[in-house]
Amino acid sequence: MGGLAPVLDPTGLEAAFADLWVGVTRAGGAVGFPPDAPEGEIRDLAGATLAEVRAGRLHMLALRDGAALVGTAFLQPGAGPVVAHRATVLRLMIHPDRQRQGLGGRLLAAAVGRARELGFGQLLLSARGGTGLPGFYTGQGWTEVGRFPRALRLGADDVRDEHWFQLEIGPGPRNRRESVGPAR
Repeated sequence: MGGLAPVLDPTGLEAAFADLWVGVTRAGGAVGFPPDAPEGEIRDLAGATLAEVRAGRLHMLALRDGAALVGTAFLQPGAGPVVAHRATVLRLMIHPDRQRQGLGGRLLAAAVGRARELGFGQLLLSARGGTGLPGFYTGQGWTEVGRFPRALRLGADDVRDEHWFQLEIGPGPRNRRESVGPAR
């Protein structure tokens, strides 16, 4: 297995990233599209995502095997002063042929490490219900903090819950009482 590293300039990754996203989507991966989404829509969002990396609004991690892009994860910093201490993990995906090899856990751990390097103290992410993802994230130490029933419509007869998770990774309030301050 090749390297796992932050990507500061995704130039040259456009086709590989779009191919990865299309492949994960077609395999039923929970990465923002139903499996039958038009390929052009996936490729367009892939291009827009890399533009966000270039603009410094997203932080990208890439997992490679030689020259092949095997997986990605993105960190989106909180927007505004009251949420600047946190980031959201987005689009963590592993190529379908490489799943069930521990690479998702490795990529998630790298995203947590990168978030610490960037100075974030808290991470958020969401996961599609009806998959093994909620169990995967709790197994990695994340806490489920909410669930939006029937929030994700994958098809006329396929509506799923969206699970929200949080992970404290740095200094700062660790529980509700500390985060809201003294009673008044």
